[in-house]
Amino acid sequence: MNKLIFAVMTLITSGSVLSANEQLVFSSPNLAMPFEVHIQRTAVKAAQQMGINLQVLDGQGSSPKQVADLENAITRGALGFIVSPNDVNAVATAVEDIQGAKLPLVTLDRSINGKETVPHFGANNYNGGKEIANFVKAHYPAGADIILLTGQPGSSSNIERTQGIRDSLKAGGDKYRIVADQTGNWMRSEGMRIVESVLPSLAKRPQVILSANDDMALGAIEALQGQGFKPGEVLVTGFDAVPEALSRVRDGWMAVTADQRPGYAVQTALSQLVANVRSKAAITGADYPPLLITQQNLQQAERIGEAGQ
Repeated sequence: MNKLIFAVMTLITSGSVLSANEQLVFSSPNLAMPFEVHIQRTAVKAAQQMGINLQVLDGQGSSPKQVADLENAITRGALGFIVSPNDVNAVATAVEDIQGAKLPLVTLDRSINGKETVPHFGANNYNGGKEIANFVKAHYPAGADIILLTGQPGSSSNIERTQGIRDSLKAGGDKYRIVADQTGNWMRSEGMRIVESVLPSLAKRPQVILSANDDMALGAIEALQGQGFKPGEVLVTGFDAVPEALSRVRDGWMAVTADQRPGYAVQTALSQLVANVRSKAAITGADYPPLLITQQNLQQAERIGEAGQ
């Protein structure tokens, strides 16, 4: 770590922070995920508008790769970092290196467990999970059998969303029964596989498939379609409000999704990071509630313009 800090401090003191080559880094957990691709594209566009050089790093779902990429970026002279960690704990060493070098660091969408607090930008995943489960309870006040599809273990968004879901269902009493609880690792194919295998094994049809993200929910919908279900026969929930999910809300296959306003989060994070690099302005972060999207307020979704007709 000391070598990394020395290299960075040498680079900073030997040139102007306001040089045309100033470089910030955005570290994504996995650009194979459509939601992460949208965040990356939004970040690149915002950086171009601000006139800064933004290097995008793809963790490819590997925490060791994400750590190595971040440490390499430090030695190359990056002046600030936006990190969406693959795992809340596994990137701690890189975070400590960045903080030790006195470089500004923020997290986006997913938070980090570390020795020092890191400013975070993103919708409150715990509250979002609670609101999704509250939606389910409102539709089934007498109780429901639920298939729960959880995301990647270790990611803060999965930990927080599923905790919110579980806490809300628990508060509703034992009439809300999770009859299958499996991780789909955020993947559409896994959501489809789980539902295809679980449905025939259940004594009766579940009322709800509660998914921690849209991709797994979309896979679940494909499984339902393949088994002859019609829209609305099983209430399916998502989370992320990606364009295809918005289309499925429109046609009745998905009852609700949660819009995190990722464009707002990434632009706010980048603006504050740039201001800190250029003028040492304070970084405050942004924590806000996600917006539940149903057929009734579909036009309020941030990405509705991408959802077709």
